[in-house]
Amino acid sequence: MADINVDSDLEQVNKQLETLVGQLNAVNTQRDQLTQQIHNLNGIAMYLRGKQNADGDNSAIPDIGTIEVEPIQDD
Repeated sequence: MADINVDSDLEQVNKQLETLVGQLNAVNTQRDQLTQQIHNLNGIAMYLRGKQNADGDNSAIPDIGTIEVEPIQDD
């Protein structure tokens, strides 16, 4: 039967955990940035649609509504 080096295995698993947590944090940061950009662009689009409606000509650009972003639920 093969010998198991618990210390070495645990060290490798901990390193992999650290790597994966770091990757997850980076992805979460990117998601937060994208969410903020979407919210900003939605605000700009709403402002421009309001300006367009105030001018009376809104036939050139269709109303696409707003894009909803679902929040992350932390477990």
